[in-house]
Amino acid sequence: SSAQSLVEQWKDGLSGARLTSYSGSPISSNSSLTILDFCRDGRYSYYKEGSWSVPGSAGGASNNRINGRWGIRQNSGRVLLTYATDDGQRGEFRMYLQNNGRVNIGGVAYAVE
Repeated sequence: SSAQSLVEQWKDGLSGARLTSYSGSPISSNSSLTILDFCRDGRYSYYKEGSWSVPGSAGGASNNRINGRWGIRQNSGRVLLTYATDDGQRGEFRMYLQNNGRVNIGGVAYAVE
């Protein structure tokens, strides 16, 4: 049996996984949490929750959720995460594993839950 292709390895690794990325700090007034759920059936859910405080106001929060389908392809040695949102947007991000075990997608480091 031949070794799994890189694409298959990534598909296996991400299927059913939740990836999270937190930016900001308790000291800073701006922070955001991004959650990516990769379902085994090829669908994904992207959720971003941001909060910020503005001097003299109560501050605010914004929520953003995107659903669609995900896939993985390889292009000249690079692994690309492809997506198609339910409202018809398509795109792809370069993806690689960082030395610290985090998954870097499009320049953002995610921890694997």
